[in-house]
Amino acid sequence: MESPTFFSENRFLLPFFWIGISIILLVADYHAGPFIQFPITYLIPISLASWNSGRLWGLILAIILPLIRFFFNIALWTIPWTIVEASVNCGIRMVVFSLFVILIDRTARQTRELSREVNMLSGLLPICSYCKKIRDESNQWQPIEHYIAERTEALFTHGICPECAKKYYSQYLKKKA
Repeated sequence: MESPTFFSENRFLLPFFWIGISIILLVADYHAGPFIQFPITYLIPISLASWNSGRLWGLILAIILPLIRFFFNIALWTIPWTIVEASVNCGIRMVVFSLFVILIDRTARQTRELSREVNMLSGLLPICSYCKKIRDESNQWQPIEHYIAERTEALFTHGICPECAKKYYSQYLKKKA
């Protein structure tokens, strides 16, 4: 299992972290001025929020950050381009950032699902040497088929291997021959 981190134990603090990073980038973007296109760095808090807090937080940042830059363009800076051009650029950024959020969120979900599947039956399993029952988390002994079927999508079918057939059913096998 993963060792707990500060943020995994305090998930409610994550949005403050993404917002803090966003504010730092917005301040840097403002001081860089209108001619240096700094918004590519917005992908940092957007991707971190999407990966760790989900699609909603990523989409919120993907919409708000370009809108704040648009506000810089129309209200705070003297720009050589028109409001229409600034609006189109803002719209393009929102669309691209939103698509990026969807991609990051989908990848994060798949990664978490794969991690769960890998960890499902990893580690040591206490198993009886004789009957092959497995002791579960509540110290109950379960047949191995039940234990695995309960924790995975595996289905069991039973048969007899040739060695066991000879060992336990040799008298029936001789009659056939």
